[in-house]
Amino acid sequence: MKVYPEIKLGSLTQIMCKDASWCHSDPFFPSNQALADETERVLSFLENKDQFDRYLPVLKGKLTNRDGAIAEARVAFFFHRNGFSIISWEPKGASNRLGEFEIQWKNTQSIFVEVKGPRWEGELEDDEKVGPRRRQPRSINGEARWVDPVEKVISAAEKAAPKFSGGRPNLLVVTGYLLFLSPSDTPRDIVVPQLSHALSDQKFSKIGGILLFDIDYSSERIEYQIALVENPNAEPLCVIPQDVSKGLSAANQKSFWR
Repeated sequence: MKVYPEIKLGSLTQIMCKDASWCHSDPFFPSNQALADETERVLSFLENKDQFDRYLPVLKGKLTNRDGAIAEARVAFFFHRNGFSIISWEPKGASNRLGEFEIQWKNTQSIFVEVKGPRWEGELEDDEKVGPRRRQPRSINGEARWVDPVEKVISAAEKAAPKFSGGRPNLLVVTGYLLFLSPSDTPRDIVVPQLSHALSDQKFSKIGGILLFDIDYSSERIEYQIALVENPNAEPLCVIPQDVSKGLSAANQKSFWR
């Protein structure tokens, strides 16, 4: 494991990084002090919730598994620090499929949460997926390609839909920062209508809403940004509680779309 000499890692981050399977794929993670500090805060949150040991094998696994686990933990950390209670971890959904966690805002009904983190590798052409491009960095100077981040969010919803059961509020969180282009870099008047239209399909009727989750990233700070797209055609019992939807809708919508 290589670390830039000016970057100091917290104790839990050191445990995660030591002899990890992804070390050769991403040898300089975390790449700056802001990311190192944020990673340690997220891992400390997991430890405080007695979840660090459960997550650790995945955090030390393949790069894709590590990024998925960090995304899940990061979203849970976001809810926690914004006043939500984490009621349970790995709650059972439809057909005993496990979600990420269950959250509750004050005395409102608890919400089943599933997190999806689509990656840029999924946007590669078929020939690129079996060639050397998959093993190269996400961003290559001078490379141009057509991408549709909204389509990747819809695809994530299709994969998640079977987990959601009726009779309770359900929320899908989609992290966009691992794509070539995040939904936050797409105009709001494109993203919201397309997602709202897609959610009108009966197969999404148990999804109360989609929370788009992104990161405003710099070498000095990492800021979480969210945007909630509610499903106007959700089954009545699956709708996100009104107090929660109002709060999430107002939270960071303005900064999500620049």
